[in-house]
Amino acid sequence: MSRALEGRHEPGPSPWWNESWYLDFAQPDGTGGYVRIGLYPNQRRAWCWAYLVLPDRPGPVVVRAHDVPLPPPDPHAVLARGDGVWCELTCETPMEHWGIGLEAFGVALDDPADAYRGEIGERIAVGLDLEWEARFPAFHYPYPPEYPSAHYQHAGRVHGEILLGADTIEFDGFGERDHSWGDRDWWVFGWNWGAWYFGPDLAVHTLLGEWNLFTEGCIWTPDAMTRVTAIDADVDLGPDGIPTHAHYVVNGGPASGGLELDVEVLAAAPVPLDADDGRSARFPRVLCRATTHDGRVATGWAEWLQVRRPDDSA
Repeated sequence: MSRALEGRHEPGPSPWWNESWYLDFAQPDGTGGYVRIGLYPNQRRAWCWAYLVLPDRPGPVVVRAHDVPLPPPDPHAVLARGDGVWCELTCETPMEHWGIGLEAFGVALDDPADAYRGEIGERIAVGLDLEWEARFPAFHYPYPPEYPSAHYQHAGRVHGEILLGADTIEFDGFGERDHSWGDRDWWVFGWNWGAWYFGPDLAVHTLLGEWNLFTEGCIWTPDAMTRVTAIDADVDLGPDGIPTHAHYVVNGGPASGGLELDVEVLAAAPVPLDADDGRSARFPRVLCRATTHDGRVATGWAEWLQVRRPDDSA
């Protein structure tokens, strides 16, 4: 049953019915990245993203392909193979262990905001050979039974190698895994998501919908998995709407048994999202350092989906 859960699911009728597998990874020195394979079976295509940030580089290294041929079903892996990109996420042991492989040509940007200005930069070879291993149970979003979607998050550790040009970078850090399926039209409403692993006795995941449409997430400890039901979030935006700092009060804060998180952005790896019908959105994902009210520190990823509407001035 768990392998079936981890694999592909029967699509619904919407053209934007999507099934995606994310893997974020981060370590305290500011090295990190993320991989996403998103399948759009009713469009007969897949999206593949692989982004890297490094403390000695001013901008991210980008691999982004939105017209990869839809791969055949495979109960053990998810594959994206297209022009200049091969990416495979392999389920070694369901709900416990995944492998991440990538061979691609990416573009090294001089500024994160160049992602919104044509992604022009130095062409560079990129590779990943990483292993993700669970450290807490998965958190399943509590959708009602009649809702034709599902989504779960899984906190763990990631180790292995990053290959960039002629360099091999050893990696050992945090990893948040995400698997979801259902309708996902990126241009309807936005959200703010984040995930941080503070160590073997605490991990935090938050999700807040635009206009407070929904609040979700989880606080993991060895003794309990506490659902997030309230988030008070403030964010400071820099040029091009890329976040520079955020502050969260989760489940009422420490006085109510919740948490307070101060979030410093270390690096940005934003994604431009342009629909065929002319709609657009910006998706700044940022590697950041979160500090709890009692001084605990974690490095992880956060994201803001920013839907651009006709009345937007920028």
